[in-house]
Amino acid sequence: MIRFFQFIDRAFAKIVEVLLMVIILAMVFLVASQVLFRNVFSSGITWGDIISRHMVLWVAFLGAMLATRSREHIAIDAITRLFHRRTRNFIRIGLDVLASAVSFLLARASYFFVLSEREAGTTLVSDIPTWIVQVIIPFGFAMISLEYAIGVGLDIWRIVKNGDSSYVAGKGR
Repeated sequence: MIRFFQFIDRAFAKIVEVLLMVIILAMVFLVASQVLFRNVFSSGITWGDIISRHMVLWVAFLGAMLATRSREHIAIDAITRLFHRRTRNFIRIGLDVLASAVSFLLARASYFFVLSEREAGTTLVSDIPTWIVQVIIPFGFAMISLEYAIGVGLDIWRIVKNGDSSYVAGKGR
């Protein structure tokens, strides 16, 4: 059963990585085309700036999801280094629980935001509803919350299984 979940976890991470690379390449191509058209033809792609801004939003959330999965995100842990390993593990697990809860609340709030955008019926470009490109916000926060929760579970399981003396919590997969 655990192998199945590990397979799903790795497959999801690969899908996010590929999607991230495709969006970054498309964004680079779009922005480069925009610069070329403005400098050479004195015109531009009318929707290029709007789409590239939303692509940045997608890149930010997809990158945050991957960083949270592997615990390579920005963290302020200078104070925790002063504590003994057991206390440090307890603090890190507590902070990860808090981060999971806050991310869940942000996912919930952004879900209602996207629903309000859907009800408003605003469009982005060429009748593309705005809410479709903004759906990454609640999805991203939900996945970040889930990644923190999985990390907490794995940390607790590893501490119980291997003992607290040698394990450092908060290291990700």
